[in-house]
Amino acid sequence: MRNLIAILCLITATLSWAQAPKVIDVSKEIEPTTSWLEEVDSGKYAASWQQAGAFFQENVPQTLWVSKLEQVRRPLGAVKSREGVSRQVLTSIPQLPDGDYVILEFQTDFENKAQSIETVMLKKSAEQWSVIGYFIQ
Repeated sequence: MRNLIAILCLITATLSWAQAPKVIDVSKEIEPTTSWLEEVDSGKYAASWQQAGAFFQENVPQTLWVSKLEQVRRPLGAVKSREGVSRQVLTSIPQLPDGDYVILEFQTDFENKAQSIETVMLKKSAEQWSVIGYFIQ
């Protein structure tokens, strides 16, 4: 639980510590994000953990991740619509090693909760983007 809270706090802190964007090619971030969100949307929470990046897996045990999504995500119901509303490209985030990061925000209407904001944080490793954080407001 502490690790999950730390990741959620990290994402919130990241948004307030945002720096000037670095121009890099982020077109490849969309596919892993979409694929990962599809796993979450379909209730395959363990699979979403397995697709997540190493930082995520090291800080959030799979059993905790699955139980928290059962508690938080499942009651929201099916996704009715999801639209990207912002993207931040960062090279430095407090408490994380320097690297290429992207924070994507989506306005998502769920069956049981309209106008939610989903935030997905990705890190580029070995020329691949992987999810290292997820938050729903």
